[in-house]
Amino acid sequence: MPIDYSKWDKIELSDDSDIEVHPNVDKRSFIRWKQQSIHEERVKRTNDINNLEFQVKMNSRLNQRVDKMLAQLNDEDLLNRDTVRKFLNANFDKNEKGEGENVDPDMPPYNEMVEDLFEQLEINAKKANKDPKDGSVIREMIMEHRQKIDAVTKQAQERLVQLYKEKASLISSDDFHTGFDKGFVNSKSQEDVDAAKFLPNASSSSQSDVTLPSPVPQFINFEDDVMKLAPETVEFGKISPKDIKKSEAHMLRYLPILSEQQKDALMMSAFEYQIEGNSERAYEVIHQSELIAYVREIYDMKKIPHLQVNELTEVIKMFFQKVFYNRVNDQGRKSFLDSVQAKFDHVKKRVAVMEEEESQEGVETIQLKSLDESTELQVQLPQFGSTDPDEIKKLEAFNKLPLKMQNAVKTQNLDKINDVFAEMPVDEAESVLDIFNEGGIIGINALLEDESEFQELQEQYQSESQNRLEPTEQNPNEQIHEPYEETAEVNTSDVVD
Repeated sequence: MPIDYSKWDKIELSDDSDIEVHPNVDKRSFIRWKQQSIHEERVKRTNDINNLEFQVKMNSRLNQRVDKMLAQLNDEDLLNRDTVRKFLNANFDKNEKGEGENVDPDMPPYNEMVEDLFEQLEINAKKANKDPKDGSVIREMIMEHRQKIDAVTKQAQERLVQLYKEKASLISSDDFHTGFDKGFVNSKSQEDVDAAKFLPNASSSSQSDVTLPSPVPQFINFEDDVMKLAPETVEFGKISPKDIKKSEAHMLRYLPILSEQQKDALMMSAFEYQIEGNSERAYEVIHQSELIAYVREIYDMKKIPHLQVNELTEVIKMFFQKVFYNRVNDQGRKSFLDSVQAKFDHVKKRVAVMEEEESQEGVETIQLKSLDESTELQVQLPQFGSTDPDEIKKLEAFNKLPLKMQNAVKTQNLDKINDVFAEMPVDEAESVLDIFNEGGIIGINALLEDESEFQELQEQYQSESQNRLEPTEQNPNEQIHEPYEETAEVNTSDVVD
């Protein structure tokens, strides 16, 4: 059998053969310097690999927690530290932390690191002049932080690929082993396996100096869109809850769909189906999402950081055997279905609340109200048929009003005028206010945003009136108005003075 001697080209040696140095430089010293340099570079490369591997692993653990929170907690929950802490401890090992030779032993657990993130986000929100008590702001900042972590992780993975290649291209004394100590030869080195994790396009048929194994499968994880579903996951979500064997077969065929991101995205799609009124489909995808959740929980207990085909396949078969195919004890199946039902009830409840909140959202309108409660609103009608230029101008303005508003103004009743305003869009109502000012029909002092502003202005007005030594008569024609959100619970009138 021909022998391949090319591997000896990769040996990194430093001896005294064929070395030419400057006459003033001692050859032995030069060789020692060269040996020391090679050793230092090798140690540094090993440390860099260990540090980057830990960084990628740590970021993955943190992202799992952040993604689960974003998918299952609402904005209000994200503002409550106790809720966040309980959620993390209920879904993840609260004692899990980074371990390794180069890892600080005082490093906090991953759950605490995520909690500390919220404190930092509040500080950042204040610096950016944003409301730290607004859940939507915190959610947005978490997603921005998530993107930064992804960028750092990608750089670390690219650097790892380069370091793995460098290490594989040079053989050191650590790589030599006695040939017959083991019962097999040509096994894949751990470095090759590690490199394959970060080289999705690597091929075992490559003719380059570094021969890498075929790429290992990876869990599907759309980091840029946590709601995105892979086609295989969509098909899995369509399988009937009654067809358990088909679900098992699909899982075994498409292992990468068993990721936290795909599970959460499938769960969130249940809300969309429930909003559409399709409760049957909502229940189906929740059932399938829970299948992934249970399998993932068992697999994560093995603390395997990536997808290992044999281990995951064994977990899937064991789960279905004990939960669904166990004829002696069906308690596992009942417990699983109870969990599905609880999730389904939660989705229905949340959708009902959202629909109720949406139905109660007010329509922005304009209403008139006087600052002085003791002053009766005065509406100045034009003198119809008058030849006075001012009255003719007022009449021209009056005729610009919609017919319904003209009739309301003729009654000189504020309630009827406000009733017409309540039926108008804000932009049309503001045009009517301009006409009121133009014709002197009703004088408008100010436009207020909400009832609280009116109350503040009213208190200020009353305070100034009490402090006047010689009070003057308030002009009853000067009015103010405000747009407001009318709800089913509180019918807030906007104001004019």
